[in-house]
Amino acid sequence: MVRRDRREARRHPSRWAGPPPLLLLATVLGFLVAPLIDHDSSDEPSARAAIVSVAATPRSIEPRIIRQPTLPSTQGGQASNGVKPLRLAPLDVGVASMNMFRQLSSAHALQDARKLTSRPGVDVVGWQEAESFGSVLHRLPGFATKTFPYSGGNSELAISWRSSKFRLVAADQKRVAYGVSSYEGRYPFGNRLVAQVTLQDRESGRRLTVVNVHLPQKIENFDHRPGHWTDTKNAFRARNQLQRLATIWRQAQGRWVIGTGDFNFDARADAANLPAGGPTRALRTTAVSSYDELGLDVEPTFPENGRNIDYVWADRGDYRAGRIAFDGQWVLSGFNSDHRPLLTKLVLR
Repeated sequence: MVRRDRREARRHPSRWAGPPPLLLLATVLGFLVAPLIDHDSSDEPSARAAIVSVAATPRSIEPRIIRQPTLPSTQGGQASNGVKPLRLAPLDVGVASMNMFRQLSSAHALQDARKLTSRPGVDVVGWQEAESFGSVLHRLPGFATKTFPYSGGNSELAISWRSSKFRLVAADQKRVAYGVSSYEGRYPFGNRLVAQVTLQDRESGRRLTVVNVHLPQKIENFDHRPGHWTDTKNAFRARNQLQRLATIWRQAQGRWVIGTGDFNFDARADAANLPAGGPTRALRTTAVSSYDELGLDVEPTFPENGRNIDYVWADRGDYRAGRIAFDGQWVLSGFNSDHRPLLTKLVLR
């Protein structure tokens, strides 16, 4: 009987009763690959968390790493660990401030506005005394304009921008100081306002806020004590306006903030005397002007009395961080207005 069993065993060998060979191969490969997948690279600390688990089979033994796209911080994204944010090219922007002079005819106002905006280096303009010239500003070739309704008409403030370069995101206007009537003071003026627009660069998506103002007349004692306030209600209201301008500026949205305006206070005299509540001291922690950084070796913006009272400002924090730089300033001539526009070139990073 034993001999018969042995003969049967030689004639029919027993089959493998363990795990299938393919499963065994997969298991061995899994043990070999697992240490490699679990390795934490110091060059890519976020890669370990992003690995998608894959079954170890002869057809698929490499892990697949999926990375979410990272937006640059300028577009609302955050740089992930070990991944540098996208570097965008600097943006050159020509910014001008111009008082249109409300006594101009529409024909002369249109001539001035087109002369300024037809210059290749002009991209943004802050206008003052523009309450009667809305129709003029809304038909400037290649430019879009925001005017602001006020008291049954238009505000005296308006802002224009090159439409091929920027698109409008938001706009608003705030009253920041009451005017003075002819019964209250010697030099009446209307309520004072601050207008602002937020623009988006069409190419990069980055945002720029432009703040535009006009301080009242007869606030600087330029006849007897240049760089000092006059003893008028106008000067008192102007100081209030500057304080509120600084508050509005600090709340402005966008990557960059710049300002334009007729401040009715000479930049050279202000820098020499630094009166309390004056433009430089009121905006000391908020903004820096082109005059501060590039000097005053330019023609006066108000030729009648040789003063530089029209300004372009940049956010002080942006300036210190290198996000804004002044690259030139010019006072342009040949306009019908009693003011000459101040044009500056800014580099935005």
